[in-house]
Amino acid sequence: MRTNARRMLLMLPPLLFAVGCQSTPASEQQAEMGERRLLMPYLQTRSVGCSELVVEMTPNFYLHVSSPGVDPQRHRFDRVEKTAQVDKIWTNLAGGQAGWFTVTIGEPPDATDVGARRGPRTTFKVMNQFTLRVKERGEMELSCEAKGPGLFVQEAGQPLREVRAFAVEDGVARY
Repeated sequence: MRTNARRMLLMLPPLLFAVGCQSTPASEQQAEMGERRLLMPYLQTRSVGCSELVVEMTPNFYLHVSSPGVDPQRHRFDRVEKTAQVDKIWTNLAGGQAGWFTVTIGEPPDATDVGARRGPRTTFKVMNQFTLRVKERGEMELSCEAKGPGLFVQEAGQPLREVRAFAVEDGVARY
């Protein structure tokens, strides 16, 4: 009997270590705080003009990111499925302003409020290609990278200015 007790005591530290290393799922409140942190950089009145835009997100942000329409005369839409990831790619075939895409990231309007006005959001005018990459696994994500040439940013009440880069990663806008 003492031998079994000794074995149990010897096994206890590795067992406690293994249990302590397991991750616990985030509470609903923690998940909401994480979503809000990642969404905050987009919740200001800002316009970005770019040649290409790549948005990477997890499915919980679907309502926050708009998808442009497709005119078969001006656009091509491709859907590329990979392991735990779907890339949706809109391409401007026309090349001119008539084929540009408008993409917004912000709070979705309340579906029950018919006259709802949209709040502050970031609006992208994409000249050439927009890629929406939806990651079905992994940590919560909402990031973007806008690329030039011809990369412009305009904040509310500020003049339009040319920038070298515009990206939002891990809840922080950089440009």
